[in-house]
Amino acid sequence: MPESSILWRLFRILILCMLPVSVFAETDVSTDMLMRMQEAVKGINYSGTLVHMSPGRAEQFRVYHRVEGQSSTERIVLMDGAGAEIIRNDDEVICIFPGKQSVVVEKRVEKSIEQSPLRASLPAYTDELIEYYRIRMEGVDRIAERPASIIAIDPRDQFRYGYRLWLDEDTAMPLKTQLIHEDKSMPLEEIRFTSISMPESISIDDVTPAIDTSSYNVVLHPKRPVPDDADLQQIRWRADSPPAGFRLKVKRYEYMEGGSQPRVHLVYTDGLASVSVFLDADVSEPEKGEGLTIMGASNAYTVMNDGYLVTAMGEVPARTVRQMALSMVNDSQE
Repeated sequence: MPESSILWRLFRILILCMLPVSVFAETDVSTDMLMRMQEAVKGINYSGTLVHMSPGRAEQFRVYHRVEGQSSTERIVLMDGAGAEIIRNDDEVICIFPGKQSVVVEKRVEKSIEQSPLRASLPAYTDELIEYYRIRMEGVDRIAERPASIIAIDPRDQFRYGYRLWLDEDTAMPLKTQLIHEDKSMPLEEIRFTSISMPESISIDDVTPAIDTSSYNVVLHPKRPVPDDADLQQIRWRADSPPAGFRLKVKRYEYMEGGSQPRVHLVYTDGLASVSVFLDADVSEPEKGEGLTIMGASNAYTVMNDGYLVTAMGEVPARTVRQMALSMVNDSQE
């Protein structure tokens, strides 16, 4: 399996597990436990075993989260195969692939949604979010031998998925999450702790790579960073008619592997779900990439527009990425 595929899955594990956190901070539905949830994710030391389940696939990960002052470090170990590891701190993400004897290091130049899954700077709650989701308590359960309260997040339309979140009653930590298919027939993905401990402290050794990588090939990303003075005002692409509630959150340039010029990356979010839109002019065979691509719970839709290959991608229904991709317009061409 390609290194990029393993890295993407590891990030999605964390994103799915922690993404709903910001939504509840100020809602009328919130109880004291829900108000504590965001702080629990940021400020609690914990270690445990996570199981990620999706149709036809089940994977186990060992996760360590260490807090020191205002900083945190995470280490995730894939318990299957060669045991890939990912370590994230405030400055960089380090991915170790023993099977290929390689290390990929990505400097964190932005605290964006994708780059900081556990301490994501998601937009604050607004009253508009309630227009697109119903948030309600759904009962109690027991996860990893701990009592948990269940919160349901149901979409009000067909442009977003639903969520179920099981919160530890003592600490408000998310113990289990489900991403719910648009027809509500089954979970698209499920992340759950099969075991978890929340000690007063986590050893620095637990968030240090267990593998000697001194002989590994080291790859730095991005290999060619976009200059600091890159003029984002020159990005005139926008979604002319995005699905209701989705608003622009992130706008940046980035280089792709082997690309000769940077591509545009836009992120649209409704406060919970998000869609990334990539606009790439450096395409050799554009006709091979058009159409819908399904990747587990993620969908992507690609179309050519004004000489650019436009791809909208996210953990949202196919109709959402299709509408987003087809609605992109370039104001600089007017």
